[in-house]
Amino acid sequence: MNGISLRPAISALLVWLGASVSVWAGPVLTLSPADLTGAPGSTVGWGFTIDNDVDYIEITSSQFCLAPVNFPLVCPSPTTGTYTDIISTPPEDVIVGPPGGTDPSSVTQDFDAIAGTGVGSFQINPAAVSGDSDVGQIVLTYNLTDLDPNDPNAVVLGTDLVLSANASVTVGTTPEPMTAGLLAVALAAFWLRKQLHRNAIIET
Repeated sequence: MNGISLRPAISALLVWLGASVSVWAGPVLTLSPADLTGAPGSTVGWGFTIDNDVDYIEITSSQFCLAPVNFPLVCPSPTTGTYTDIISTPPEDVIVGPPGGTDPSSVTQDFDAIAGTGVGSFQINPAAVSGDSDVGQIVLTYNLTDLDPNDPNAVVLGTDLVLSANASVTVGTTPEPMTAGLLAVALAAFWLRKQLHRNAIIET
């Protein structure tokens, strides 16, 4: 089918004609959480759930795009930090099948920077100012096949299809670290208190 899925076009035509039929819905992306807050220099990220009711989808990329996102895809870059794609990074492909298929029809991952799970991570610039924010969307691209894409008999029904969900990152405040001087004073006070308590025991 030359990499183009006719289902969205057919569904739209049926709706336009007022046909009372069940139409193709497609996959749904839910972020957890959608709105992130982090201190300058910190790394935050999004977990996700993808629910699917059509054929098989294989995620091929993810981006954090500032709104608005147009089609063909225009993806303005965030200003407060740098986004890193996790969901399409090897070694594992994220494949979501239809209900009753050989792959689960719902896939969920929490964000874990060490384990490399989630949609993606966002490194907030160390020089970012508290209160600054980027508001946009996490945008996934995926391929659609009639069977598991690892099956040699799978037929490609569509490529570079788009799935998105609203997302934001807000720069929070950086907690003041304890300075070496304050730490020394605290240790000295603790030592003095311990000595006074010891002397009091000896005198009694």
